[in-house]
Amino acid sequence: MITAAVLPAVAGAVAAPLLLEIKEHRSICGAQYDSVEAALTSFDVLDAAPAGAVAAGGRDRDCGDTDDHHATISRSYRTPRQDGSPGGIESFYRNLALRNGWRLLPAQGECVVKDVENTQVNLVVWVDPQRRDTYEVSASTWPC
Repeated sequence: MITAAVLPAVAGAVAAPLLLEIKEHRSICGAQYDSVEAALTSFDVLDAAPAGAVAAGGRDRDCGDTDDHHATISRSYRTPRQDGSPGGIESFYRNLALRNGWRLLPAQGECVVKDVENTQVNLVVWVDPQRRDTYEVSASTWPC
């Protein structure tokens, strides 16, 4: 009888820190998502695409790292040809962001950021090396 009463108490004591960590992660990620969304408010660079590129689905949201709590909102695109220029795609987004209130961090090379309150949101373009007709553009609270 004592074992039946002790088991739920032990399980609760073990689960409580994990549940608190999950709650904290969701709360911090929510604030990080708000910062990313705020960076995209005046001009949503994730909705822009170079000529011929077509969105491959909707937006993805990720805040999977429970230690650092960095949020990312991204969108994937396909280009009409497999010989698309990664440099051309990257410069399209970099130039578009710079014209719309983002800035280049000189010390970080090609890092394009937008400051939102106390959070720095950066723009990242990743071209799939295996399929050069697919790329992803994201805004993230990950540091440059």
